[in-house]
Amino acid sequence: MSNLEYAIGVILVLVALATVLVTPFLLVHSRSLYDHGAGCWWCHPRLLPRKRR
Repeated sequence: MSNLEYAIGVILVLVALATVLVTPFLLVHSRSLYDHGAGCWWCHPRLLPRKRR
């Protein structure tokens, strides 16, 4: 196995592990009765900052 294949495999395992660990928190957050509002970065992610007028 080459170093490139090993690195790709390690990255894929880390992404899968992170997905498995984060999924329960995402489900609990999305099913909570509390209204998070527009300030919740999880529910309302902003990729670009807002422009000030």
